[in-house]
Amino acid sequence: MGRFVGAWLGFAFLLCVTSGLFAEGESITSRYFLNGDGLIDLANPKTGSSARVRYRTLEGTYPPEARQQIDKLFGVPADSDDHISLRLISFLDFVEDHFQLPSIVLVSGYRSQEYNDNLRAKGGGAAKASLHIEGMAADIFVKKRQAASMWERLRALQYGGVGFYGGDSLHIDTGPTRFWTQATSKVRTNISEDNKQIMVYTDQDIYKPGEKMELKLARITAYPVSVIPKLSVMKDGQPLQEFALDGKEEACLPVRDPTERTFSWTIPKDLPLEGKVHIQLQFCDKQFAEMPDQVISNTVLLEGQPKAGTLSSPTPK
Repeated sequence: MGRFVGAWLGFAFLLCVTSGLFAEGESITSRYFLNGDGLIDLANPKTGSSARVRYRTLEGTYPPEARQQIDKLFGVPADSDDHISLRLISFLDFVEDHFQLPSIVLVSGYRSQEYNDNLRAKGGGAAKASLHIEGMAADIFVKKRQAASMWERLRALQYGGVGFYGGDSLHIDTGPTRFWTQATSKVRTNISEDNKQIMVYTDQDIYKPGEKMELKLARITAYPVSVIPKLSVMKDGQPLQEFALDGKEEACLPVRDPTERTFSWTIPKDLPLEGKVHIQLQFCDKQFAEMPDQVISNTVLLEGQPKAGTLSSPTPK
């Protein structure tokens, strides 16, 4: 009976959150699949700072001054080129609203590479390729009696990473879909050595023709890496069309340090594709045999109407 009730509650939760999930064909009020109301309350007990931030306007824009305020609350240094992912903020806003939390209280927000390395050296629970370094993760305070239930319900969404260590906090990130507990956590292992977990992610989930998509490599544990200056639009695991990255004509693009790991692609205004797809980048001159040959992005939604003769995904054999 208990198992049935738990399954029913999980199903009911998925039904109630569908209003925060964008379906194909919906108009854009947010650029992310999981959303709250665009207003988030953030608190950082370590610095004693807190604020209520309107990070998304009613018109669906993201004011840069709001992002600066969020960066500061998360602990991003003022002189840093790093930023907190707006996809993460949208996810946290979703959590705040759907679980009716009074605010998002940060246990751990942004981490510099040096700070993360020091945590690992002291035996702390920090992954070598932590997404906290990328501004894509947050550990948030949750009442102990609520944490396990929230973890179960969030993992049912199959969106990003959700970790629960048995205390009064949850780890939430916008990396690949996965979940773990204290017993199954691999943060102290070397699973990310030799760029084995290298990934690419986009700055938004939803795009219109003619807009610029930003693609950024993450979880790089050893430089340099090299990228072929083209991308493939993928659907159902099959390539649909190949495009050149903006302004890149070299045969192989070197990524020698974090400042070189961001690329862009201006989506053609007459792109004969629409719907949910993935973006694939390929590597060249790999320095490690176990490093993947290519990486595939998070799901993105390309809006627009297909024209006559539109490309379609090949029929699987």
